[in-house]
Amino acid sequence: MQRPNPSDAVPVPSIPSCDRGPLPIPVTWQPGPFQPELPERMVHLWRCCLTRSLSAADQAIVAADCDRAQAYGTQRRQQFLRGRWWLRQLLSLYLPEKPADFCFQLSPTGKPELPRTHLCFNLSHSGSTLLIAIARQPVGVDVEQPRSRSWLALARRYFPTAEQDAMQQSANCDRWGLASWVCKEAWIKAQGRTLANSLRHLQCDWTTTGQPRLQGLGSEHSQVQLLQVDSQEHQWAAIASPNEFNYQMWSASIILRNH
Repeated sequence: MQRPNPSDAVPVPSIPSCDRGPLPIPVTWQPGPFQPELPERMVHLWRCCLTRSLSAADQAIVAADCDRAQAYGTQRRQQFLRGRWWLRQLLSLYLPEKPADFCFQLSPTGKPELPRTHLCFNLSHSGSTLLIAIARQPVGVDVEQPRSRSWLALARRYFPTAEQDAMQQSANCDRWGLASWVCKEAWIKAQGRTLANSLRHLQCDWTTTGQPRLQGLGSEHSQVQLLQVDSQEHQWAAIASPNEFNYQMWSASIILRNH
């Protein structure tokens, strides 16, 4: 993850904090369809597992991704290739190409894209969980596992001053910091921006239902949802899309049953 430069701070409008703080929406992951229909204002969010080993046939599917994977260490390389395997399998449900035939290009910020198609996608992983969002307009997703860290200290480096003050007045600074980071990163990825040039420009507080409310950089014209990935609350995620989009949350187990 590219770390921001603390000197990039700019003034952001002050917004009131919500006493309840962030309240993620619990997700029930339903088995996904083998032939999904994707309406214009819909995001499909798929949950995949990165613990599955790749067979020789699977390795052939991700052969085109191996050159980029060489830049990583062994564990990160395997994780990257497993993620690309899942991405290729899921995209083949929407497009006529076979999984091995997709030719990805990288945006200036390193985001994989499929040129000359009607699909936009984004992916994020934490631990063994991979989330892949697919839509017909730019979309962003981020998933994070709570770690032992001082989110208030991180906020002092990367968050606007008004949000730092609101965090300190909240009941749980770490809960606020984790949720804010996840929501901001999802929105930044949807916009094709970089963390380094964006974090200090974005401010987050919470609605009366505990969902995020972003300000800065035009984020007011997007929608972001904070999600609880599992019932134990071990992972939180956020998904960002244009306003008035709907979401469907699916488990990618359909792929394994048909592979």
